[in-house]
Amino acid sequence: MRRVAVPLLLVLGLTACGGGPEPRPAKGEALVVVSAPLTAQRWVGQFLERGARLAADEVNAEDGRQLRIEVLDNGGSAQTAAAHARKAVADGAVALITDGVGARAIAAVTDPAKLPVFVTFEGGASLTDPQALPSLFRLAPANKYLCRRLADYLADTQPGKPMAILSDDSAYGREGAANVKADLLHNEVRVVSDQTVPEGAADVSAQVLAARRSGAQVLVVWARAAGVASVLRAARSTGWDVPVYSGPAGADPLLRQRLADKPAWVDGLSFVSFRITSEAGGAPFAAYREDYEAKYGPDRIGVRSGGKEVVMPPDWSTYPYDAVKLVAAALERAGSTDRAKVFAALQAVTVTGANGDERGYGPDDREGVSPDDMYFAQFRDMRFYPKRDDKLSTNLPEVPQ
Repeated sequence: MRRVAVPLLLVLGLTACGGGPEPRPAKGEALVVVSAPLTAQRWVGQFLERGARLAADEVNAEDGRQLRIEVLDNGGSAQTAAAHARKAVADGAVALITDGVGARAIAAVTDPAKLPVFVTFEGGASLTDPQALPSLFRLAPANKYLCRRLADYLADTQPGKPMAILSDDSAYGREGAANVKADLLHNEVRVVSDQTVPEGAADVSAQVLAARRSGAQVLVVWARAAGVASVLRAARSTGWDVPVYSGPAGADPLLRQRLADKPAWVDGLSFVSFRITSEAGGAPFAAYREDYEAKYGPDRIGVRSGGKEVVMPPDWSTYPYDAVKLVAAALERAGSTDRAKVFAALQAVTVTGANGDERGYGPDDREGVSPDDMYFAQFRDMRFYPKRDDKLSTNLPEVPQ
């Protein structure tokens, strides 16, 4: 089992007769609520639950604390997510972990209660503001960094080519598309088409055709995985071999499951996301992955490559895992489960994350992932690899899949 990244105070003593250590005193129960889209976005919901539970198990085993994880299904509904926040406050939770659906509605509940909320998927700029939304802490890559990197990369590698943007109408799609469009225009890239599709729509042929007729030579898709899969199917089924780039949702196993009958259509899809391994190398993530797979088994996604089953690295699960470790460190610093004290302590602690990167916040900082940690990957035979035409990505190790 991995050690807690930041040592937590252990109260040790000597027994009166044998001189051996006394059992560590129990530190009381602390509740962490996880609001996850278990039914609406299976992969996102699963990594939220598993990362949080794995961290809690480690903290409880190593520190004598009693962290209790309660996982609730928000179904992708902002209203339900807000109801989960009210329940967390009423039940005395010390933290809430969420994908980000309904985050602003959640903040209306958690800000007055000083309940820390970790957003571990959504990257929209509207979700982090230390003054307006003080209880929201993001532990996921922010769109402003992802989109800036993507725009710079496309300007360098696809110079002079007109581009089309396709997004879904979810908050994830709308905010990401707005960011990437602004950054492309800042780089003087010509955007010839900007189309929106309904979230989860199976038929997006009209929007893809409009993008094609606009003369676009590059297609940027900022949508959830189902939307990216639909765009790929619509483009490739008509023989349009346009380069396609997406946001982090491109890595969602659902995309490959939706295109399992046409694996060649996934080849060449590129996406921008956070780098899985840190500057310290691949060893920290490999150790985390070993513990994760010992508990849950490998995350098989139902497609094959070279005759072997493809597995998904548990990369995104490191964020809820790190969030729980930060909560444990804040509880230790606060010396209490009082929410206001934990909230204050959270802004003064740092832990080494599951992949070796440092995680922590300050009073005026709500972003937990460095802007330098973004990379590009591309699919080949249902697995993704770091792209070799990007300076940061080319030096990253391949992660077994």
